[in-house]
Amino acid sequence: MISAYEFENGKLVETDDRLEAPVLICTEPDQRDKAFVQDEFDLGQHTLLSVLDENELPRVESRDNKIVIICKHPLHIGVVDSHIEFRVTSLGAVIYEDRLLFVFDEDIPHKEFLRGVARVDDIRDVLINVLHRTTLHFHEHLRCISLGMEQIEEEVLEANNTTLLINLFALGKSLTYYVSALNGNHSLIERIYNNTERLGFNMTQKETLDDIRLDSAQCCQEAQITTSIMTKMTDTRISMMGNNMNNLMKRLTVISLVLMPMNLIAGIGGMSEYTAFTQPFMPMWLAYLLLFAAFGGVGFLTYKFLQKMGVLNY
Repeated sequence: MISAYEFENGKLVETDDRLEAPVLICTEPDQRDKAFVQDEFDLGQHTLLSVLDENELPRVESRDNKIVIICKHPLHIGVVDSHIEFRVTSLGAVIYEDRLLFVFDEDIPHKEFLRGVARVDDIRDVLINVLHRTTLHFHEHLRCISLGMEQIEEEVLEANNTTLLINLFALGKSLTYYVSALNGNHSLIERIYNNTERLGFNMTQKETLDDIRLDSAQCCQEAQITTSIMTKMTDTRISMMGNNMNNLMKRLTVISLVLMPMNLIAGIGGMSEYTAFTQPFMPMWLAYLLLFAAFGGVGFLTYKFLQKMGVLNY
């Protein structure tokens, strides 16, 4: 689907004229949409596939009267198999002559995407606003993750199953993608800032890019801290599960040791065949005395054997 926008009093308003509109947004393009943007913006097949590839690294290219920018954009928070998922997709921006094209392989709300923090008078203002909005969107998601981690921190001390650990792993996976996306976007913004004149940005736009650059650096640092805390929480949860298992095994061992003498006495007391076999040769007290001595000898030899094998060296 392709939506067209034009400038009106420092804002973008939607229009039906796709051929003359300065700003186009293409989401989930079909073959007809791809053919249209390739023709209007002189895009090659490889370039179009690159901006639609969600695994493409953020970068900026300037050649053949075109500026091609690929950055990472966060999608709305989703739930998959009862786990919260934070997804990231690629955003392609193409400046060709006096027109700007945004390409997404996902369906996004246009008004929220174009909602900027500053006045827009040309296509580069729109691009700067989108980069700023993307950074703020990442920051909002990181804030949600930080708030959720406070609740998870309490559950780490109380939960006794592996559900919380699975949720921590899923959240840590999303954070890994976030850190990678934020680092890539920050490098992209740095490169645009260092090449503003060559890319056609004026001094006012360069100052705005400097502010975005600082916000991006702060967002990267926040993501790194959040990831570090999440990793430590996961390690703590694993350690607690191991400690709980050790305590459980210790309790079971104590119960076994308490019951062992009773089982031994009950077993010996029920040995009617042994009593009948030894009664013609010796009195019962002597037979059982020899039996206990034999048990003691077998136990001592077993202990020495285990000690020699290194099983008891702890």
